Amino acid sequence: LRKSTPHSLVLIDEFGKGTNPASGISLLSAAMKKLSSIGCKVVCTTHFLEMFSLGILQHGEGGIHALQMAVHIPVSNSELPRPLFKLKDGVASSSAGLVCAEAAGVSKTIVGRAKEVLAGFQEGAQVPPCKAILQPKLQLSNGAKDALRLFLEVESWQDASDEQVKLMQDNVSRI
Repeated sequence: LRKSTPHSLVLIDEFGKGTNPASGISLLSAAMKKLSSIGCKVVCTTHFLEMFSLGILQHGEGGIHALQMAVHIPVSNSELPRPLFKLKDGVASSSAGLVCAEAAGVSKTIVGRAKEVLAGFQEGAQVPPCKAILQPKLQLSNGAKDALRLFLEVESWQDASDEQVKLMQDNVSRI
């Protein structure tokens, strides 16, 4: 960023991968705005669609022009999704990851759970615990089940009450 000029070509690939998504989105958005203000050419690949959906960056404003990779999404189960290896104008509405996971043979149970989690994120709702984890066939002791339930119920252990921490300690000691 410090050495960029209007004559620079900056290549960014999956900036912020492996970090907290909010931090990655914030840092990449700030970097993109800075590079845009300098006037250099930037090619950036990212899955952080939220930069645009949250209005942090605007397609077509400030020199920012979004392109997306085209993916053929089937309308029936008789065909598979496939990348078209073509750039299309505009911001992608999704990464098509779930459709591609199904096509790659990821189990319907896992894809179904991923859809539940994604819907929770999109709606800003708390995601309920995975039912499969709480089923008795997993042979968990009562203490383990209680500890797991409590762990999943507490929204943030960083902000947990002394009572919640003590209850967790009691549950864990019974395991």
